Amino acid sequence: MNRLRELHELGGDPALERFPASEVLYLVLEHAQTWAGKLKQPKESLVNVVSEAAVLRAKLWQYLREQADAGQLKAIEDGRAAGVPWNHFAEALCVTSKQGAYQEARRLKAEQVREPGERRTSEVAREHQDRAVAEERAERALLLVQERRFPIARQIGRLLLEDRDGIVLDSWAAYWLGEITETIDDRDGLAKRARFTVG
Repeated sequence: MNRLRELHELGGDPALERFPASEVLYLVLEHAQTWAGKLKQPKESLVNVVSEAAVLRAKLWQYLREQADAGQLKAIEDGRAAGVPWNHFAEALCVTSKQGAYQEARRLKAEQVREPGERRTSEVAREHQDRAVAEERAERALLLVQERRFPIARQIGRLLLEDRDGIVLDSWAAYWLGEITETIDDRDGLAKRARFTVG
């Protein structure tokens, strides 16, 4: 946005004194669009002011669209979490039914989670959501397996600490015994107990 202002200054924007602050992206774009036709190419400049300003405007509109989509999706998710029915979002999403609102929300979600080259469809959003759920389940299962090992790991840790004076330690062994000393009695949650068994 600062570069866009520089280009408008260089191009002789007749309303430059009214160019909005950089923090207000939408107003900057409105101003730049309104006065784009009045920009002139300075003779001594190597930069093509008009074309660079147009490309920058296109990039900034794309950025604004992405931010708007993310903000709209967050509003929908907050509303749904509060119990707002789908049909209440229909007008806001420019659709005519609750099914249309649901599908549009899924497309917005797909836009947020899709990889480059993936389409912006509700199926893509569903696939990402299913993948996230599967990854979360797998992570939870792994934590549970590791937590079941915790009593044995704690017992081994206590035995090591009891006999530490009789053990010949290199720097790594001394470091890990120090870690065990600091963490063995501070394992009050599933994740902490699981980490203790693999740390």
